[in-house]
Amino acid sequence: MDRILVVDDSEDVRLALATILQDAGYDVVEASDGSDVVPMALKHRPGLILLDVAMPKVDGFEALRRIKAESRIRNTPVIMVTAKGRAEDLSMARSLGARDYISKPWADGEVELRVGWVLQAASRTNGAS
Repeated sequence: MDRILVVDDSEDVRLALATILQDAGYDVVEASDGSDVVPMALKHRPGLILLDVAMPKVDGFEALRRIKAESRIRNTPVIMVTAKGRAEDLSMARSLGARDYISKPWADGEVELRVGWVLQAASRTNGAS
């Protein structure tokens, strides 16, 4: 079972994402700020990280920089999640190494579709079955 780390400062958003992902058969761990991403990822070794952009202490872009700087987790795929949806944010996310981008509010089925696609692509890249 794939484990997914959901990082968002909104408890409601974390709950919504966790519910969608658990219903789809994923194991979910949660964090409430970008400062928690690296320690949580090192501890739980998720197959994917869903990372909010706007958080009060450490935003998603800085958290993504920290993930990519840590050799043990730099290849963990990341999907950015944001209410902004601005073109420059998408460009920044991709330039930092994010695999995909989900805008809030998301459409029914979108989270499952994007998560499945990124995990499938990552397994092909890593040579997993």
